[in-house]
Amino acid sequence: MTAAPGLGARLRPTTPASVRCSGECPLLPRDCRSRVTAARCPHAPAPLAAKMMCGGTSATQPATAETQAIADKVKSQLEEKENKKFPVFKALEFKSQLVAGKNYFIKVQVDEDDFVHIRVFESLPHENKPVALTSYQTNKGKHDELTYF
Repeated sequence: MTAAPGLGARLRPTTPASVRCSGECPLLPRDCRSRVTAARCPHAPAPLAAKMMCGGTSATQPATAETQAIADKVKSQLEEKENKKFPVFKALEFKSQLVAGKNYFIKVQVDEDDFVHIRVFESLPHENKPVALTSYQTNKGKHDELTYF
């Protein structure tokens, strides 16, 4: 398969031949009679990116090393706005939102029983701008749900 010019991630088959569905099909191979021209069976679940509604937030996910790095980049901005230092600054979970860039909603532990929800904006790569703390909520608990703010 090759990418069609100007279509980005859309794919078109390089040959007209069809293939049997792949092992990703949730049906038993003998029950699936699909002939597909793509490598993906039409019965297979859509990838996570395809399930995310444009402009909507993703499901809550455990924080990753990338999430922690993003939180660390805005730690000083939050400390300046709150006029205090945070000895602990551990990202626990996050949601993301695709806009003209990407918003991250991150739950951060700042003390043993004190949490902050931060919203961080990451611009598109060609804009070459640093990540920015755009909003935050203090006095949150460990079990407070991350929501849009």
